[in-house]
Amino acid sequence: MSSGSPGLRVVRGGRVDLRAAILGSIVITWLPLLALSLLAGVAWDGQIGVPFLRDFLPYGQFLIAVPALLLAERIIPERLNEAAAELVRSNVVAPADSAELQRYLDRAATRWGGSIVTGTIVAVTLAATIASFVEARDWLTGSWQVSDGALTLPGWWYLVISLPILRFLELRWIWRLMVWVRFLWRVPSLELYPRPSHPDRAGGLAFLGEAQLAFSWLVLAFGAQISCLIADQVYFQGADLMASRGYVAAFVAISVLILLLPLLAFTPRLARARYDGILYLSGRGFEGAGAVEDHLRASKGSVPADDVSGLADYGVLLDNARMMRPAPLELRHVVVLVLIALLPFLPLVFLVMPAQEVLRTLAHLLL
Repeated sequence: MSSGSPGLRVVRGGRVDLRAAILGSIVITWLPLLALSLLAGVAWDGQIGVPFLRDFLPYGQFLIAVPALLLAERIIPERLNEAAAELVRSNVVAPADSAELQRYLDRAATRWGGSIVTGTIVAVTLAATIASFVEARDWLTGSWQVSDGALTLPGWWYLVISLPILRFLELRWIWRLMVWVRFLWRVPSLELYPRPSHPDRAGGLAFLGEAQLAFSWLVLAFGAQISCLIADQVYFQGADLMASRGYVAAFVAISVLILLLPLLAFTPRLARARYDGILYLSGRGFEGAGAVEDHLRASKGSVPADDVSGLADYGVLLDNARMMRPAPLELRHVVVLVLIALLPFLPLVFLVMPAQEVLRTLAHLLL
């Protein structure tokens, strides 16, 4: 799959310079908000409800989410390219369908990026920006953005520049995720030959589960913003932190389902391959075991080392087939995604518990 057009077109040697891209995003999205807040006197003034420097959301949006989405520009395409290349190289797809597989990959690469896709996402971003002005005073999170019923200078920059950049990156990654999911759902329609005896216990498709973990960067980006919204509600509005646990649980569950559910498209093929593999290996193993027993009797008790060793190897193949999973994912994948989804919410503990008390509690548990 083509990696698509680089996020901010900051290219060195044909590749995105991530440090320049991330630094550039901060210079464009966050630093002007700080400078304009200082100029407007809403950066840390205790007279206003939510000063800029005390508002959690801009930190989550422009110092965590945007850099994470830009890092994804390098990491996710590389992982998906490797997975697609292995899908072709491994011959798990029947040679007769290799041309169709390549067509699927070419379509996915075309839909991944390009001028039409980018233009459409820009148009949707602009439409969302225009719609934001209609009820801006009702949903903006900080009073550094609105003063006396009117948008402040940093409020204007937030709505016109910073927020659209974040929305564009988010919409583009949502679209790309949909493109990859569609590709995964189409692959099982081809003639597949998964190997039940493969040691990865996923028929030779375990690399697809590993590739899905690359999308955890998106989970981190969205989770950071939700966490900061909750922090604002707790810190400035006196909301109960425990009342938000349902939102956190829902976010974790949805993240895991969206990223791992597409792998279940391979379940019918893998389940059938497992059944056929056990049937075949069990039958051939019965014949092999009988031959070893006959040889053992004929040799009057001497152990035919080569035959026994071969039968043991055959047993390993049968065990692999019996332990074959119904999808190219593992419990480890679920655990990793859950931990990554929970990571942005851990700092919320410090809102209701002093840092020293948290450290003492951790020390007591560990020691």
